[in-house]
Amino acid sequence: MYCSYEFMITSDTSSLELLKNIALQKLITNFFFCKIIKLTMNQLKNLSAGAKTIYFPNGVLYDGFRPTYPPIFIEKILNATKNFDNFLDVATGTGQLLFQIYNKFKGLTLGTDISQGQIEQAQKKADSLKSTLSPGQEIKFLVGDCSNLDKFLEDNNISNIKFDLITFAEAFHWFDMEKILIACKEKLLTKDGLLAILSYYIAGVELNSSDEEVRKRPVKHYDTIYDTVMVESKFSQEVLISGYKNVPFEKYFSTKREDLLIKVPVNLDWVVGHIKTWSMYNIYVKKHQDEPGFKDPLDTFKEILLQEAKKAETEEKLDSKEKPYLMVIPFNLILATNS
Repeated sequence: MYCSYEFMITSDTSSLELLKNIALQKLITNFFFCKIIKLTMNQLKNLSAGAKTIYFPNGVLYDGFRPTYPPIFIEKILNATKNFDNFLDVATGTGQLLFQIYNKFKGLTLGTDISQGQIEQAQKKADSLKSTLSPGQEIKFLVGDCSNLDKFLEDNNISNIKFDLITFAEAFHWFDMEKILIACKEKLLTKDGLLAILSYYIAGVELNSSDEEVRKRPVKHYDTIYDTVMVESKFSQEVLISGYKNVPFEKYFSTKREDLLIKVPVNLDWVVGHIKTWSMYNIYVKKHQDEPGFKDPLDTFKEILLQEAKKAETEEKLDSKEKPYLMVIPFNLILATNS
């Protein structure tokens, strides 16, 4: 089963009135789900300086420049979950997805990640919630390599627990995917347990303009920086872009697939900050930064974005000076039930 949705978030009142009448009403209620945070220039510089591995270690900054997941997808995950005892979020990062779901579960909520820095940020969030937990509820985090997920859990004394929900958010492509499917089905999920895979990618950066020609001006320049750093990707980008189309979920699970395209107004700091969380960008910069004449491709892209926004403003074709760009984000959701 496959469903798709598409809309653009705007600040225009008439557009909002129209959107209220469509099936995505609950999403629209929370439509500013991309967090725009204010950072100092030193913090922005540290985005690259802190990237010592291909897994972005700076949890605070990562947390600020990654989009959270659409509420309509969270609702669909919860509606497809049959029981609410234990929940596992693999490659949880700072817990962006985990903290949208944990309070529905009566037992253990477990997040795992290879990045100590990101788990530290997630743990801080969990610590702030301790007083709100009901008896029996527990939020726990483990740091380590989960490529052999069932063995990792066993080594950390979690082998006697099965999960009603297992999630991978923007992470499934880092694993041996079919191996994970088998482990989830045979060892980790309860009967009728749910495996939920969420993913997204940035399909482009546009100008926040009602004029289509103006809006599309930065697109080719985004494609340039993407193609430049993609050579350092540690997985096939096509797997992510296709929404795991060729991964054999149906071989093991009863499966539903959905997608959602959103255009989110952002400022320049958010565009730059987000790209600086890409592992392939950080690898590319680290590999080439000491070469004579090296220029960071993101610096070039930033200059172009500034020029294009200024030009559109001069032409009086920019819809927002505060958020002059649109991040084009296709989200994908796979719901795989262990029936």
